[in-house]
Amino acid sequence: MRSTGASPTRNYIPSGKTDGFSDIKKIARLAWRHWVLFAISIPLFLGAVYLYHRYTSPVYKGSVTMLFKSDSEKMLDEINLMEGFGLSAEVRNIENQSFIIRSQKTIREVIDRLDFRVSYFADGRFKDTELYHSAPFKIEIEESHPQILSVPVYINILPGGNYKVTSASEEGILHRFDLSEDVSRAVPFSFEQEVKAGELVEHPNFSFRIINDNPNFQPSVKEYFVEFKSHQQLTAQYRSRVAVNNYREGSSIVFITVTGHNHHKIIRFLNVLSEVIVETNLKRKNDMATRSLEFIQKQLKNVEDTLNQTQEQLMDFRKQNRFMVPSEFANRLADDFLEKEKEIRLLKLRYDYLSQLKDRLLNGRMEEDYLLTAFAEDEAGLVNQLVGKYMEIWSEMKALKNSAGTDNPYYSQLNDELGVISETLLQAIDKLMETIVIRQNEIREQISDLSVRMDHLPELEKKYLELERAFKLNDAIYTFLLQKNSETQIAKASNTPDNEVLDQATITGIVAPDKKGNYGKAFLLALIIPAAIIGLREVLNNRIRDREEMEAIAGEIPLMGTIVRNNTTHENIITQMPNSLLAESFRSLRTKIKFMSPDNDSLVILVTSTNTGEGKTFCALNLASVFAISGKKVALLGFDMRKPRLSEIFDKQQKAGISNFLIGQSNLDEIVYPSELKNLWLVPSGVTPPNPSELITGEKTKKLFEHFRSRFDVIVVDTPPVGLVADARILMQYADCRLFIVRAGLTHKEHFASTIEDLKNEEINHLGLVLNDVNPSDKRYGYYNTGYYGHPYDS
Repeated sequence: MRSTGASPTRNYIPSGKTDGFSDIKKIARLAWRHWVLFAISIPLFLGAVYLYHRYTSPVYKGSVTMLFKSDSEKMLDEINLMEGFGLSAEVRNIENQSFIIRSQKTIREVIDRLDFRVSYFADGRFKDTELYHSAPFKIEIEESHPQILSVPVYINILPGGNYKVTSASEEGILHRFDLSEDVSRAVPFSFEQEVKAGELVEHPNFSFRIINDNPNFQPSVKEYFVEFKSHQQLTAQYRSRVAVNNYREGSSIVFITVTGHNHHKIIRFLNVLSEVIVETNLKRKNDMATRSLEFIQKQLKNVEDTLNQTQEQLMDFRKQNRFMVPSEFANRLADDFLEKEKEIRLLKLRYDYLSQLKDRLLNGRMEEDYLLTAFAEDEAGLVNQLVGKYMEIWSEMKALKNSAGTDNPYYSQLNDELGVISETLLQAIDKLMETIVIRQNEIREQISDLSVRMDHLPELEKKYLELERAFKLNDAIYTFLLQKNSETQIAKASNTPDNEVLDQATITGIVAPDKKGNYGKAFLLALIIPAAIIGLREVLNNRIRDREEMEAIAGEIPLMGTIVRNNTTHENIITQMPNSLLAESFRSLRTKIKFMSPDNDSLVILVTSTNTGEGKTFCALNLASVFAISGKKVALLGFDMRKPRLSEIFDKQQKAGISNFLIGQSNLDEIVYPSELKNLWLVPSGVTPPNPSELITGEKTKKLFEHFRSRFDVIVVDTPPVGLVADARILMQYADCRLFIVRAGLTHKEHFASTIEDLKNEEINHLGLVLNDVNPSDKRYGYYNTGYYGHPYDS
């Protein structure tokens, strides 16, 4: 290792590269080093999840399966009264049904049928349990009295069978159930009263009775509370919980689900909801039939009055004129006349129906007063299709309005489409009415011809045929309307709902809390959070803590040795603790230096560091001592003239030293002092000069090293930190081995990297690293077997 200057070529290059396996090992070591964090976090997180599950009310999910029968290819022009007034395809459309089921109107109708306005709870220390038909009492509210909403009213069952009622709140909404509206806001109040079963509990904010249906029932708890909920609150609450899903795309089977804390309430709500869906469907079909029946019966009443009048006129004529039977020619002429008048009357019925349809369309009553085509024929096919399309879009708009409001873009699109269909429908109705008028005119011309021919009949016979024709015409129209009325009644009676419950309401499971998922998340967090803390410490760490971090920065500069931690106040470990692990680490360092040094020549070892406090003086002293006990003549030079620690350790602060020699005050023999250890001599720093660097650069420094090389086997030079001052760099030219001390947990990475980079740029060779203050219990340095040496600091 002998060298007196810088080498022209560099002996090392910084690699800074590691393989993936090394990174994995480092991560594993970091995790193992901080195993306590994981040992704390895993039980902590899993225990927190257990407590959360233990004291959290579960959320159940219930489901009912329904079939929505559909016949989307069937057009309204194929539907007449005898086909049961079936709902059009748009109403059976699953997407529309989803809106209708979740609409406020439907959910409100369900809530109105249920007894949910009083919620019962068992008051627990950590968890309140909602009850339904299982509380030991029942609340009967005074509907005409304001009731405070969503404020707990506590009811304690007393030993004698009485009840203690307490409640308090800073605010609240007062609701009248008979009016189904909020009437005012409550002021802050506090209430406490002991009552008997059936006795009225009255306060400005509530009024009710506690009914004990089963006095022999022994409740498991004594403390309960109730809350009052308005139908508006319950509607909004359950509407947000209802979901409608198809069995699969294109299927008419749907699953209606709802969630809640009480599974009995869920089952009850789903059963009533399915009843309302079926009843609403059937009611709408019957409503359509009823409206058509009303139209037919109104026409029947008018025809019936006319028929009675014509019958009386015909009978009076026969009595007065004793007219018996007209001629065969007159009968044929009368029959032709009757057919034409019957046809024109039926055309008038159709014209009147189309007029009403047009009037409803123009006046906005189409949606509320929709009639099926009681007098449909092939010519009205387009009108019927347009009416069906109109009702389809209107139904979808109504459902969308209840669920999303009129500001929804799709609602605006449907409204525009409805306007186009309305215009087209009006045009089709006008065309059809125009066709009817044309046909009526044609028949009237034919009737005029028949009238001319009848004028040639005798006056008595002519008068009789006119009366008989009017009677038969009204009788035929009446018979036609009676037939339609019967058909409609039969069709209405045979109506069945298009919706059917396939599977009754059941609880399908618990949706919250998700025990398996929560435990999995907690376990992951228990691993991630400590790992994140460790990672954050690694990212924020700016000090070298171990060999890997040091070598990653230093590159190919070799590690000469590691010095274990000194937990004592001793300075010279070699003399005071010779059998310790710390002393053995210096012996290992000595051995490595000896193997790398030439024989029979003196060896100059320079010791420096990045900054102060990293243990360079401690290492220099003990390294000199370990060479001395091996039989080498050793000189320990204190070239750190700025902070002469060696002078303090050996109590030579006032003695002449190196600085005295360099300024010419003393010769070399005068500055060498023997130590208590055999073969070890000390050369102290001397007085502190104002210009240490200028003194070192002189020729006397070279003369000093030449003199000591001739007298000693090993010269250990304690120098100032190379990262702070230039003294050590100047002295490096006289050294054979240059030891750079790095203290674990203290040396700053950036300062160390900058210093090493400077040394590399100056091409300083024969540089070795010594890692100081290593924890002997660290498994990464497991080759320090403390058991072999006994106690690390045994002397």
